[in-house]
Parts: sequence; C-alpha cells; structure tokens
Amino acid sequence: MKHIFITSLKQPVEAWLKAFPKLITSAEVVSADVAGATVVWVHAQLESSNQWRTQVQQVLSLIPSAKVIVLSNNPEQAEAMQALELGVVGYLHAYAHDQVLKEVYSVVSHGGIWLGRDLLKHLITLTARGSRQTVDVLEEVLEGLTKREREVALEAAKGNSNKEIARALSISERTVKAHLTSVFDTLKVRDRLHLALVLQGQSPQGHFGLEAGVKNGSSGKSHLNS
Repeated sequence: MKHIFITSLKQPVEAWLKAFPKLITSAEVVSADVAGATVVWVHAQLESSNQWRTQVQQVLSLIPSAKVIVLSNNPEQAEAMQALELGVVGYLHAYAHDQVLKEVYSVVSHGGIWLGRDLLKHLITLTARGSRQTVDVLEEVLEGLTKREREVALEAAKGNSNKEIARALSISERTVKAHLTSVFDTLKVRDRLHLALVLQGQSPQGHFGLEAGVKNGSSGKSHLNS
C-alpha cells in the first residue's frame, strides 16, 4: 500500500514513520510520487492556512479513487466539516500516536470514515433532529437483536463510547465490544454513525458510503474501540 504524505516539513513526524516506514513525503500534490497512490495524508498546518483544502481537491482530481486523510495541527469541528465536504475520509491530529494512525488506515481502507468522538456525537445529534422514525419501524429494525444488544445499540447510536455504555449498563467494555460486533453484523452496518442513521430511518441497512454520510451532514468511526 502506497502512503503519500503531503507536507512542507523537511522530515516526516516520527509517529508517521513508525506507522508507515515506507511512506513518501511530498511538498506538492503534482508530483510523480503521488501518481498511483491509494492513501494520501494531507498535512493541514497553521502557517499554510487554507492550502490543505486546495491540496485535497488536487489529489481527488488527479486520483478520484484515493482515500484522503487530513492531519491537522489544530483539529477543530469547523475544519473537520470542511474536510468532509471536500471528500476526505479521515480527520485527526497531525501528531497522533503511530498506533492511532495505523487504526485510522485500517478503518478507511475498509470503507469507513474516521472522526473524533466529540464530533461524531455532534453529527449524530444533528441527524437525529430530522428523524421521523416510528416506534414500530424501530422495533422492526431491532427485531433480530437480543435485549442486551438492543440496549447497547441504542447507546452506541447516541455516539457514546464503550466506556460510557459499559458504565450505563453495568457491564464490561469487553462485553460492550462483543455486543457491538454482533449488532453491526446483524444489522449490516459499518459503524456507529451508520447505526444511528439506520435507527433514525435515514439510511438503509447494508449500505453506507462517504457520499451518503456527507449528504446527511455526517460521518463517524467504523471501529469498535471507541
């Protein structure tokens, strides 16, 4: 897998190298190194202001199939929303731990979208405002789940973390994760946001992509360890 990091830094961040030892850095998108890239990490630096937006657009114009992830020096909600609108599939701190970078890559490579939990909660709240899901329809969606799985599903659909769900239901985080795995498989959803959209009647089961998420003003993490 070819990882390209678009950055003006002369040396890549240590965590980037630990996560992807064979990464390639480039100061410009129009470069021979970028050709054929499957994952492109765009560094949003304070000193370059809006340059990252142009770079994201250039990458997706040159390689429409590329998965673009923005690494921000100063992550904030407004910037994350702008990134999503441009077609980005991941947004996180530029100096995140190498294990986090690997997890982000795993998520987006499987079709998921990566965002921080606070932003995920905010987006779920926004989508919930337009929900008209009836109790009968909700029951039909949850029909194949056990009582405990339903409880976990409803908590996760609020954007709550595994720790928060465990505390609310008086169970272990490991049990929460096991239930979530079963919920995702049974309902054919990829992540918590997709789960929330399905329970709100705003997305069908078994299908969820970036275009649908952005159209609904939303996005989320597709991993279970939240």
